[in-house]
Amino acid sequence: MLKNMMPSIGLLINSDYKAVKTPESEALIKKSLAGLLPSPHPELWQVSGIPGAGKSTFCAAHLPPNFLYLSFDKIMLSLSGYQRDLALYGSVAAYGKYEMPARIIGYELLRRAVNLKLNIMFEHSGTNQAHLELFKNIRKKGYRTAVDFIVCNTGLAIARAEERTKKTNRYIPEEVIRKRASGLQSYIAAYQKLTPAVKLLDGANNFSPLKKI
Repeated sequence: MLKNMMPSIGLLINSDYKAVKTPESEALIKKSLAGLLPSPHPELWQVSGIPGAGKSTFCAAHLPPNFLYLSFDKIMLSLSGYQRDLALYGSVAAYGKYEMPARIIGYELLRRAVNLKLNIMFEHSGTNQAHLELFKNIRKKGYRTAVDFIVCNTGLAIARAEERTKKTNRYIPEEVIRKRASGLQSYIAAYQKLTPAVKLLDGANNFSPLKKI
């Protein structure tokens, strides 16, 4: 069960998967898992950082073969209801309605992928207790773990997010960016205690390595 890996998951989602399960969500999960093979030494590679840091760009360029790419934004954009509300009511309203269901679907996809021993690239801010629990407990299931933090100035990230909304209608509230930025450094230190593979990458300079933030 997901709660065994992430006891604090209730702080991140407001219901379990059965509350949002639809034929569309099942088809989306099955499509995401299609063609991926179990690994004898599965890996969880988390790509973290505040919204606008460049996580999606990094993941698109670095996704290894036979890895599930897990992104809540990608799931949300795939939902027909989100696209309908985006056209009818705009990005703010569509985000407000579908961000949570997309997150719930995403964690169900994570649960199934772990049960199948799949390699996972997980794009997520990583700034919450539940993900620290995930890193601790998934290693007990034989997973190797790593996290790359894409580090970006908060002002630049906000500007990027605003520009992205204009170009693609992919919206994120500014307060979410600031909240996640405020906890980034302490979470980097926490992950460094949980996994031997933590890297800091410069989101403003072609993801070049950083020694500290």
